[in-house]
Amino acid sequence: MTLFYYMASTKELPTGSFGQKKTTMKLIDYLTDINPSAKEQLSMQALLEKHSPEDLHIDIYETEEDSAGLYVTGPMQGQDSCRVFRFPFVYQVNPEGGAFRISLDMREQYPDSYRKSRKCVSELFSYLYRMMEPGEEVELYSCWAHGRDRFLEPRRKELDLMIDLTTFRVEDEFHWEERQYIAVRR
Repeated sequence: MTLFYYMASTKELPTGSFGQKKTTMKLIDYLTDINPSAKEQLSMQALLEKHSPEDLHIDIYETEEDSAGLYVTGPMQGQDSCRVFRFPFVYQVNPEGGAFRISLDMREQYPDSYRKSRKCVSELFSYLYRMMEPGEEVELYSCWAHGRDRFLEPRRKELDLMIDLTTFRVEDEFHWEERQYIAVRR
């Protein structure tokens, strides 16, 4: 089983990666100009046996935090989401390089993971702010997948949360819990 994160909207939303800061370059340029010693790594040797370095491109991140962001796919088809969502356009959202959970303990014990996860959380709410008009609402929910089925178990109503984007700020703590419903308004 895997924990998945979803958002539902009254309208179609842009999909893809958001928030990452990267440079894309040809693999040959990377191996020649940036990191010639990478040719000695077994994984790189296996890649080069199958592909020409002139044909492949790679993404370069200056910092680990630059690799973190948000990935949105959808809208979903073939799932009965009406038990959870009121809105028809349901998207899967994934934290890239981090998690949708940050805490003070995490900041002290795992500072790199904290920074990447904080960026994932920040990018989620920045994305929502950019995509929503004043007065609009989006629904968020997380749940475990049971094979191909989603949304089978009831939400944990004691975890329901309302976030007003006009006043919300990502602080040191944020936890998007399993089967938690979050209404987000702008």
